[in-house]
Amino acid sequence: MVAAPGSNSAVYRPNPGAIVVAIDPGHGGCLDWGVPNPYDNKPAKAEKADTLGIALALRALLRAQGITVVMTRDDDSAIAGDNYPALGCNGAAWRDVNGDGLKGFGPGLPEATRTSDELSARIDLANLARADLTISLHINSMTQNGVLYRIAASQTFYTNAYSWADASRRLGAAVQAGVVRTLGAGAGYKRQDRGVDGTAPYLYFLKPTGTDPKSPRRNLLMPAILAEVGSVSLEAEATRLATDAGRQAAATGVYDGIVAYLANRPLAARLDALLPGGEAGQPPAEMAGSGPPFWAPVLSGVQLRVRLTNTGTATWPSGFTLAAGWAASQMPYLATLPGKLERLQGSVPALDPGASLELEVTLPAAGMGRQVAWITLVDASGTPLTNLGVAPLQLATQQP
Repeated sequence: MVAAPGSNSAVYRPNPGAIVVAIDPGHGGCLDWGVPNPYDNKPAKAEKADTLGIALALRALLRAQGITVVMTRDDDSAIAGDNYPALGCNGAAWRDVNGDGLKGFGPGLPEATRTSDELSARIDLANLARADLTISLHINSMTQNGVLYRIAASQTFYTNAYSWADASRRLGAAVQAGVVRTLGAGAGYKRQDRGVDGTAPYLYFLKPTGTDPKSPRRNLLMPAILAEVGSVSLEAEATRLATDAGRQAAATGVYDGIVAYLANRPLAARLDALLPGGEAGQPPAEMAGSGPPFWAPVLSGVQLRVRLTNTGTATWPSGFTLAAGWAASQMPYLATLPGKLERLQGSVPALDPGASLELEVTLPAAGMGRQVAWITLVDASGTPLTNLGVAPLQLATQQP
């Protein structure tokens, strides 16, 4: 057992490096500008530029407090490819990330092919990093039937489709309140607070349908929100969001929301495998090829050393144990809990916030072919913490 190192972090004082925040700057790459700026639709003022500027400012705020940050992009690029010379785009080669046999963009392909693959890659990155929370940043355009409504507003979305919906709702409410406050301060124009919505059916990043061509095939395994932090419908706000000051204001609001959410999260944990690619916030290295870039790390045998860390604000209750189960899969990792979890040997001590424990464990025997292990903590009643949005540790018997 290792006691919490302690810090002066304003985000998570016991052990800030154990907290992993995934930030998704919406859109990006040569082909995906996001919503058009109705006043000056150039790359530097497109939605993709605003979201990246806000994301980089947010990353700086979190890192300054010791938090581990995973970015789905930190420049104007796309993970799943961006190579379409007909439109002057000469980015990375295309990948079939969602496994539907299609990749790319252009004639002969469904329009949504590129979108689905890109969203799938970003979801995979957050899941395999086992982020505590994921925030997708966007800028809205208030239009209806082609009519532009010259208003400024913030709105935050989550999905009520998963068992950790209340955590996503609380995260969304905290971020919405923070953004409304910081963007409202000194705006010089009227802004609307459009609140938090858990029912929007079209936000595929939060709730993949599996049937819509734009939809990914795997879902985020932790509390997540999509924040429309501002809008370009009102020229004053569109101009402001293209400035460092405006982007910093939005980032500060999101940061304040994250701080408020983590301060009221009594029960949380992270599991790290002590092998390459298993440390906190470190997804596996990108694999070469034309398929999914990120895959569960490979484990040789069934012996494993695991670090468990209490990332909540309360001491763990008694009765926690590790549990694991295998399932055959040719996908990068398991999108859902396997049919059976087997409790592993020994109980887990009641760790204080920020404290960690390293355990040598023996996993159940795996089946034939490529198998993926889903490893989590279960409470005294047998309920997996993955039901609360604690992303599982996943390891595979072999590469694809």
